[in-house]
Amino acid sequence: MYKLLDGVKVVELGHILLAPYAAQFLGDFGADVIKVEPPGGDLYRKVGHGRGPGMTAQWMAANRNKRSVALDLKQEAGRDVLRALLKDADIVVHNMRAQAMEGLGFGYDAVRAINPGIIYCAAIGFGQDGPYARQPAFDDIIQAYSGVAELNGRNAGVPAFVPLVITDMMAAMTLGQAMLAALVRKRATGEGCYVETPMFEVAAAFALNQHLNGHAFQPPEAGMGYPRVLSPHRRPVATADGHMVHGVYTHDHWHRLLAELGRSDVADGPLMQDPSAIGRNITELYRIAADEIFPTRRTADWLALLARLDIPCAPVLALEDLESDPHLQAVGMFEDYDHPTEGRVRQVRNPVTMHGPDKAADLPPPITGLHSREVLTALGLSAAEIDALIQSGAVVAP
Repeated sequence: MYKLLDGVKVVELGHILLAPYAAQFLGDFGADVIKVEPPGGDLYRKVGHGRGPGMTAQWMAANRNKRSVALDLKQEAGRDVLRALLKDADIVVHNMRAQAMEGLGFGYDAVRAINPGIIYCAAIGFGQDGPYARQPAFDDIIQAYSGVAELNGRNAGVPAFVPLVITDMMAAMTLGQAMLAALVRKRATGEGCYVETPMFEVAAAFALNQHLNGHAFQPPEAGMGYPRVLSPHRRPVATADGHMVHGVYTHDHWHRLLAELGRSDVADGPLMQDPSAIGRNITELYRIAADEIFPTRRTADWLALLARLDIPCAPVLALEDLESDPHLQAVGMFEDYDHPTEGRVRQVRNPVTMHGPDKAADLPPPITGLHSREVLTALGLSAAEIDALIQSGAVVAP
């Protein structure tokens, strides 16, 4: 972790991916992230392959650099512990429905009464001022609502999901930015605030950033959709022995490639009369590239030729290729370490690289409630008080 956020205390009431992934980024930058879990642990602990109980690869990938406290918030004693945690927290973040947080007694007004300077972050499905506010949400639902599934399936003729929980991750990254911005303001003014990051609005903003197109001008002057991105021929192209991706994009790129191949019929034809013509005719140009040009040579030959012409290009790698990719290896993207309970494990590091800030070893993803005693001791509770809470079930510790 980078020690940029030393002294920042984050209380995470997160489950599954959205809030946990966002909070992990703060932990990666040195914040003290205290993850409050139910007695049975975060539901995501049961998703995917794991070695020990509750320690799956998916859960571990979103929960390093955190301390785990397990509380039963259905008990008043458990809620009292959470209130004590919140008293000096800089940020609290959750991805529960607003009504559930209100029901537990930890809506914004209640938490602000405990700590007026807190940054209260609600990572939710839908903004609370709209008619969808009370609806449940997860990635599949938001991909459908936001146009992502329809966009992804246009060329196939039927809607299709992006095979990543991409709207959770987009919302998590947006939430991370918002938390850091609010923290800068808090450090300058001492004031907290309410931060709402709804998955639907985030995903819609991402989609419309690219595809609002003619509807950006009112009244609309053209249809929605960025033509190049939506071209059915914008896809990995077949070569004589596999597939690759070409980045023949600018007017200059097209002329360099076509001149190399002796295709003056295209270069000097109506499709490329001027730079703006390429945008109008991109689907046909992509079709010519996919059907007439790239199938004529092997992938390696094309990669070498395009590199010589300074035209972007890439092979099509599978997930299984990434661990041995020479670039990812050179930048240390994969980190192997000995986990205290799970043995030898591999993690994908935070992709940000910084030079200058001090670094410290990452905290490994914890088993449920690993730090319950440690955190409650820091709150001033005696060993006997902590034992009583554990015996009552209000607190869980291994």
